[in-house]
Amino acid sequence: MEEPSDPPPQGGEITKLEVQKNNSDRVSVFIGGEFAFGVHQDLVLKHRLHAGRTLTPDEQQAIVEDDRVAKAKARALDYLAHKPRTETEVRRKLRENAYTEPVIDAVVERLHELRYLDDARYAEQYVERRFASKGYGPVRIRQELRKRGIDRHLAETAVDDFFADQRTLPTAREKAEKRWPRIAREDDPRKRRDKLYRYLKRRGYTYDTIRVVIDEMEAQYE
Repeated sequence: MEEPSDPPPQGGEITKLEVQKNNSDRVSVFIGGEFAFGVHQDLVLKHRLHAGRTLTPDEQQAIVEDDRVAKAKARALDYLAHKPRTETEVRRKLRENAYTEPVIDAVVERLHELRYLDDARYAEQYVERRFASKGYGPVRIRQELRKRGIDRHLAETAVDDFFADQRTLPTAREKAEKRWPRIAREDDPRKRRDKLYRYLKRRGYTYDTIRVVIDEMEAQYE
């Protein structure tokens, strides 16, 4: 059966439990012969629901809230199944699905316990992927992490640790070499420097790295 909206909790004696026709994972709970609320089957066992048991309004409300958390957790896990996400992204997704902040807090806490959410690990992996796939420098990657809701300290730590071995300079050289044929069409040396600077800056390289690369390019081609 299709699960209607849960009415306000009234409490009373459970008269029937019925597996829902459209979703065998959920059970409809009837109190006094009337539909009272729906829950996941796991919560039937957790809260020891059975015909003949009497629920207070507070007990019924607690079960309904527990079910909302379970629904939100399932939604979050489905969202996480496609690719890693940050805590901020998960919270935003759950808000889009109209879950309340207490429910979202409970889900996020549980996901951290299960290690499905780990912003520090996410930041480390993100830095590696963006550098490997795009060759982006530390400035740009740090900005991207912040846009995804990563804490400033975590973003800086992940970026600084990854780039501590000066691996950006060879990549910046490679990018400049590929870009140079287009920049070389400019006759004015000052404008060539400026164009190369802006190009490398957009890709997230620091001033010190860009300065070294520009000096090398000028020495090689001019």
